[in-house]
Amino acid sequence: MTLLRTLAAAATALTIGMTAMPASAGSSFNFGFGFGSNFDDHFPVICMTDYQIRNYFADRGYYDVKLNVPNEQRIQVKASRDGATYLIRFNFCTSRIIDSQRIS
Repeated sequence: MTLLRTLAAAATALTIGMTAMPASAGSSFNFGFGFGSNFDDHFPVICMTDYQIRNYFADRGYYDVKLNVPNEQRIQVKASRDGATYLIRFNFCTSRIIDSQRIS
């Protein structure tokens, strides 16, 4: 926990130091991703784990959740709810259901 607090304090100090610098300072600083105008340039995309995906569907009333092999940021989920089985395409980085088909 001490290491985590130390890293958080260092990141805060760096952020405060960078905002206090004048625009003409001309120095460049980044954490491995650029500071462009795009939101994704500032924050890396954090995707859900298999455990989190299963919990996402369980929280919505699905049971017997089965996951297929992920393809880029999408995964195919087979799950049941209210006695019916569904085949669902799910984006596990944006936590959004793309498509859902009732298969039985």
